[in-house]
Amino acid sequence: MRPLEPPEDIRRMAETGEVEVKTVPSREVAYLVHKGPYAGLQDSFFRLMRWIAENGYELMGPGLAVFHNDLVTVKSEEELVTELQFPVRKKE
Repeated sequence: MRPLEPPEDIRRMAETGEVEVKTVPSREVAYLVHKGPYAGLQDSFFRLMRWIAENGYELMGPGLAVFHNDLVTVKSEEELVTELQFPVRKKE
């Protein structure tokens, strides 16, 4: 799998110091895509943690939330899309 290159506008921002771009090593993650209000994220988080434990995985570091949109770009909270990711490895 080849690494993703940041878009040109992000690279320009990085050159000015406005943002920082870094490359992280590939890793296995368990993830869940939550659609709906942010108020429901906690339930999705617990659901993902339960899946990880029940399927023989263990956490390998802190999680990450990717907000694919926000209340500025959608008409209602029901359209919000948030991805929860946690690095994992199969228990030995």
